[in-house]
Amino acid sequence: MRKGGLGVRAVITLVATAVVAVILAAAGIALTMLLRHALTTGIESAARERAEYVASLVDTPLPTSVVDAVSEGRTLAQVLDPDGRVLAASHDIEGLPAMRSPVSTPQASTIPAMPAEGGEPYRVVALPAGTPQAPRTVLVAMPLTPVVRVVGETSRLTWAILPAVLALAGLVTWLAVGHALAPVERIRRKAATIGAGDLSQRVPLPRAHDELRRLAETMNSMLSRIETAHERQRHFVSDASHELRSPLANEQALVEVALTRQDLDLWQEVGRDLQTEQARMRRLVDDLLLLARLDGQVPVPRREVDLDDVVHEQAARLRRLGRVRVDVAPLPALRVLGDVDQLGQVVRNLVDNAARHARTTVTVSLRQRQGEAVLRVGDDGAGVPPDQRERIFDRFTRLDEARGRDHGGSGLGLAISRAIAAAHGGSLVLADAAGPGAVFELRLPLLVDATGAEPETSKAPGRASARRGP
Repeated sequence: MRKGGLGVRAVITLVATAVVAVILAAAGIALTMLLRHALTTGIESAARERAEYVASLVDTPLPTSVVDAVSEGRTLAQVLDPDGRVLAASHDIEGLPAMRSPVSTPQASTIPAMPAEGGEPYRVVALPAGTPQAPRTVLVAMPLTPVVRVVGETSRLTWAILPAVLALAGLVTWLAVGHALAPVERIRRKAATIGAGDLSQRVPLPRAHDELRRLAETMNSMLSRIETAHERQRHFVSDASHELRSPLANEQALVEVALTRQDLDLWQEVGRDLQTEQARMRRLVDDLLLLARLDGQVPVPRREVDLDDVVHEQAARLRRLGRVRVDVAPLPALRVLGDVDQLGQVVRNLVDNAARHARTTVTVSLRQRQGEAVLRVGDDGAGVPPDQRERIFDRFTRLDEARGRDHGGSGLGLAISRAIAAAHGGSLVLADAAGPGAVFELRLPLLVDATGAEPETSKAPGRASARRGP
């Protein structure tokens, strides 16, 4: 493959110059043809006027004198009989045959050369004259030398100035394209200086509100997103390192304490503690891997999921734990497309989070609204301060009352839940609560069948009511 080639500036200049050359060549040819036609038409009109004069007097006793009268300025004239014999002629062509044959209608033609006149071309006009009993043909010829000379000079002038015009057009195009591409070069130089160490810089915006300005604005928007993602990744790596360092430090401390004593009971207790720490570390690593896949936009498996069954399963699990009362409203049968494990994790995170902050009761409801399945999970706890409503969805975020890792988790649950909801085409927000506590609202698009209808929302009798209870 060719490594080098012409740049945009050179290509545009060459193309523009070629287009100008074609246009000028076509214009030159057209001008030459129009000029030739106009001059020839003028000479033909003059010859016709003289032929009409001769035709008006051809029946007079002195036709030769009339012919000589119009034969000035190298004009030639002849009067022919029906057989083509010359009855009268200009003195320059006396004794020569007819310039053309007799005609019955006015005609005009070009004679390539007249031997008696040095071989130059003539324009001949033939007019019928005389009477029906004695028909005549009047021929008047005028030289085309002025036409040939003027057309030739015009052609030479046109082709002589063509290179100069092309050179000027190329120079102007080169300078104009260079001026137009100057903002691109400034953007390129600035972009070349922006490194991973400092993503706060932006490319300059051209003054003109055109395509180049929109390109610069798009690049600045891209740089902003890259900077945000870079900062988010840096904080994420820092927080993840901190979160992983804590259980590792706890494990190391437990082992160091056990090594100082030869106590089997102590080693058994340390083993149980190590198992707990390892389980917590495994959950954290799994959460981090899931977030990495979601950030990488790995395609989500799309299968039909009975969302009401997922909600019922997680509510039943929370009831078995017995920490809080679980109130579940009658659940309609709603189906969505997605990954049942990921959706189950979202519902689990929401009910566990509600149970962690609830005083006595967790409420769960599921309904259909505007083509979406809307799941609401609430608690009767202290609620979330208004300035923390979005911050709680950040990674490794724990509010003051939930900072203990044993109760507050790793701070990734809500972040993972929102990412999973977005990957399924839905959303997760902290909704306005009618009473005390917090209410999280998960929205997912409903599954639509082949006819475009939404699924029925009825279940078997008694199933929804069986899910209620403390």
